[in-house]
Amino acid sequence: MYESEVYIKTIQESLPSDVWEAFSNTPKDIESRSLLHWTEHCTECAMPGCFKTCDLYTARVDGKCQRFVEGIERVIQSGGANHNSQVLKIQFKKWGVLATQGNNELYHLNDIEDQERHDLKLDKLIHRVPLKFVKKKLVQKRYSEKKKRIIREQNTGTKNPDGFLLEIYNPGGETIPLGLVMRNDGAKYGKMPFQYRIELKPGYNKELIPFDEIAKRLKTERPYRINLTPEDINSETPLYFGVTEFVQLKNNTKAAKQGTKKIKCIVWDLDNTIWHGTLVEDGMEKLRLKEGIKDILEQVEQKGIVNSIASKNNHDTAMEALKHFDIDTFFLYPKISWSPKSKGIKEIALDLNVNANTLLFVDDSEFERKEIETTLPQVKLMDAIHYQSIPSMEELQVPVTDESMKRKTFYTNEAKRKVLSDNYEGEYFEFLHTCNIELDIETLKETHFERVYELTQRTNQMNFSGNRYTKDEISKIHTDVDLSAYVLRCKDQFGDYGIIGFGILKKSENRLIDLMFSCRIQSKRVEHAFLTHVLKNHLEFGDFWVTYKHTEKNKFSAQVFYDFKFDIVKKEDALRELKFQKGKNIPNDKIITVTETK
Repeated sequence: MYESEVYIKTIQESLPSDVWEAFSNTPKDIESRSLLHWTEHCTECAMPGCFKTCDLYTARVDGKCQRFVEGIERVIQSGGANHNSQVLKIQFKKWGVLATQGNNELYHLNDIEDQERHDLKLDKLIHRVPLKFVKKKLVQKRYSEKKKRIIREQNTGTKNPDGFLLEIYNPGGETIPLGLVMRNDGAKYGKMPFQYRIELKPGYNKELIPFDEIAKRLKTERPYRINLTPEDINSETPLYFGVTEFVQLKNNTKAAKQGTKKIKCIVWDLDNTIWHGTLVEDGMEKLRLKEGIKDILEQVEQKGIVNSIASKNNHDTAMEALKHFDIDTFFLYPKISWSPKSKGIKEIALDLNVNANTLLFVDDSEFERKEIETTLPQVKLMDAIHYQSIPSMEELQVPVTDESMKRKTFYTNEAKRKVLSDNYEGEYFEFLHTCNIELDIETLKETHFERVYELTQRTNQMNFSGNRYTKDEISKIHTDVDLSAYVLRCKDQFGDYGIIGFGILKKSENRLIDLMFSCRIQSKRVEHAFLTHVLKNHLEFGDFWVTYKHTEKNKFSAQVFYDFKFDIVKKEDALRELKFQKGKNIPNDKIITVTETK
């Protein structure tokens, strides 16, 4: 679905025939899909305050800001028959974002089409309402109802989608980077987003992002948001969106897309699989290691393929038996408990950071294999009686390289790190380290005035003073010799965020008097990196002071001062005065590379 309660216009366009054919063929490969409500949004949204202060504000029928040139336009082929899928044309203005409340619940295509037709009819009636005030209220109510329905119906079924499908036509002559971000709502769950970067080459683009990859970073059972943001796109260049949903593909399509997946990990049962006998009944003394099992484990390991365990047994007793047979060092992340084996296999995939469709599970029990087939159908299965055929499997025929020989060592080191850092924050920091975040701190210049003005007008959640500077005030800050004003730029492997922050220090007092960031870098520890840099450069002049205004919206961002263990010197209504004493150890998590440009 799209925001038809706001934009009802349907246009005819003559796009290349192969593009229309591609859009038409996509639904034929889909068994079921989600029902998302795509809406127009802004990367710097601080509504409703920004409606009065932002120069870019253009009112829509519901009073929100229009960030698409012509809104969202529904496209049909000029002079040809329309196909079942919706194609939407969007021209992104500055800061424009295509956004939706997340929902990976799957519906049959017929039900989807019925719902979309129903919504379109109802929204056409809303557009016929002559009174502007009444129409505005009806549009706002429709949006609220759709959002509530998405959250209410989210993840109520039993099936996970195969992935998130994007099909987009780029008619321009240059590649356009598109950022995809999925983030849980709320500070507790929203720290670790799923981020993905898509290169939209000229012409038709289609990409399926595996749901297993998304679920590693996103709690899909909790409410979440999805944002699609093109980088540095010209507002004159439209993008045409086809299916932009979670999908489950038809079986024949899956087979065609997947081909023969190489196995990255073999998950072994123990009783009557690795050894003859049952540990809890026979005792370790009566167990016999199966013929050739140690050689097979060695051959698998030499190929750079990992061995693990999912077994219903007493953990300590089973580990003792593995040591007795001198094979305990072959297995990484063994899951030995009385829980369902599907739970252990899911955890192994997460620990190794691999898709479940790259796992092979070997077990003698038909019941256990059936349990995995039902709950994790993407996992390959093998009856343990065929274990000797494992080295010759096509899925294990991979070139042996120096890198593959070292793969076990890499995973072993990762396992040690997880033992040392098994809390949520620690895992999140490891994720941030992989993002290659760079922060450039520049001295305020005249060329920055326009962007800094926009930032101060729109930033709420990460504004530590609540100040809204005019352009004249920013100019005066620039010329004040007692003030050091900094402009912050940020980028990472997912894209360049441009200017995302602004800070002011009063040199005579060694005091930070203002600090604000764009919400685009929230939870990336950028404010921590900036504060570490400032303290390193200013603490030599004496105690360092911070003044900020505490609000409901900035309370989570202001946590940075308490992370650094600033002393609270004064608390008067919303005003906070904090002190970092000279000589105190300066925290530095070393997640972000910081440079300073004068």
